[in-house]
Amino acid sequence: MPTHTHTDQAFDAEELRTVVAEALELPADEVTDDARFKEDLEVDSLISLEIAVRVEERYGVKIDESRLAEIGSFRLVRELIEAELNGASAT
Repeated sequence: MPTHTHTDQAFDAEELRTVVAEALELPADEVTDDARFKEDLEVDSLISLEIAVRVEERYGVKIDESRLAEIGSFRLVRELIEAELNGASAT
């Protein structure tokens, strides 16, 4: 399965929402910007790793293990990916 690498210009937040929703095994409309994965959506702590794997497969952005704890809501995932993609395109 090929890895699809996107630039910040091709980044689509709704597509990312779908990727995250699939990892959470939830409908995309339940993955709101501020819904916290563990507290509001009641998913286990391993979900951050699953999201990181799917994000790397889809966007080519590797989320360092030290940053996995930061992945607590869709907004945080989106901001992290946008920052990584913007940083990559700036170099």
